[in-house]
Amino acid sequence: MSAKRWCISFLCIMLAVLVAIMGINVVIDPYCYFKAQSGDNYTLDEDDYLRELKAQHIKHFSDKYDAYLIGGSKAGALRTEELKKIDGYNYYNCWVMSGNFQDYEAYTKYICEHTNAKKILLQISTTEIKQFDREYRGAVFETPAILTGESKIAEMATFLFKNLKLSYEKITDKDPKYPCFETGERNLTKYYKFFNENKGTDKYYDFLMKKQVDKFYKDFKRGIKDRSDVIKQCVDSLKRIKSMCKKHNVELQIFFGSIFAGQMVAFESDCFYDFLRQVVEIGDKVWCFNTFNDIALNYYNYYDPSHYYKEVGDLMIDTMAGEPCKYSDFGILLTRDNVDEHIASRRRKLAEWKAFFDEHGTLPYKSLDDPSLVPKIYER
Repeated sequence: MSAKRWCISFLCIMLAVLVAIMGINVVIDPYCYFKAQSGDNYTLDEDDYLRELKAQHIKHFSDKYDAYLIGGSKAGALRTEELKKIDGYNYYNCWVMSGNFQDYEAYTKYICEHTNAKKILLQISTTEIKQFDREYRGAVFETPAILTGESKIAEMATFLFKNLKLSYEKITDKDPKYPCFETGERNLTKYYKFFNENKGTDKYYDFLMKKQVDKFYKDFKRGIKDRSDVIKQCVDSLKRIKSMCKKHNVELQIFFGSIFAGQMVAFESDCFYDFLRQVVEIGDKVWCFNTFNDIALNYYNYYDPSHYYKEVGDLMIDTMAGEPCKYSDFGILLTRDNVDEHIASRRRKLAEWKAFFDEHGTLPYKSLDDPSLVPKIYER
């Protein structure tokens, strides 16, 4: 075989290989990137590239919505039908895994510039002050090109040439899928199933506590890492979010979502209090549900240390909508006038928790039969 024919054959083989790789990645679509382009593929679950799906859904279906909920995975439990109670608007739940201000700002910018939104409801989960972005965690955590304005062609090329190992893993994965709902809410079926099968047992306690909360206790004992640099990034981003909303006449409402007591102890610090104060200064009136309360101390109100059940979300929505809450200290409307008093109260409560922890090696958690268990969860 001549050198020329050999080179042509080699190039043809290489071209065929590249076409095969692209074809497999399009057909198998391990991250469901290509399936997300229409914005209406509701078979995608939390392991897929939901950031892209949600952006594409907003692009194609913004005429269905008056308002958007932006937040991390905690916000996935907030039902859009319930959110109507706050202001009567039709919401799309734009939660993302590992929420962060880089994504919150990108979604806000896109919504303000490409939709007729009347309102953005932003949930802060507290965990945002760990890192400003989450792109280091992998492809599905990257902010998509449709939001950043970067090359869509370049982005598509990266998904066309993904390692075929990913497609193989997609084919052989037998784990059940729990696709998100059409209006964006997270599918919590597997967590409710686990709750119903294991409530009141050591297995439920061990899953939430022994395997995941002990690491938070370490911070509780040794002190919280200084996060001033990240907090500055988050606050600067929040200021830009507020400015964009004001420029486009979009109402911005901010609130802090409920957080399990076992995780709270990893954040309560001067850094967090400084962050809280600055958020209130920007947001003016900010509902805060990550307070020291009995609901936070009842681990049956949470499906893991980082996430509340939908019923807790309903209670938050009811409270923001003006309905009276029978649970003491659950939810406080913070303003510039009362935020310092609230922070002082948090310091006193934290000292009480620390004293209890020093004596008992745990926190004063509540039981399955305690009134702090949100009733509808018990009834399921």
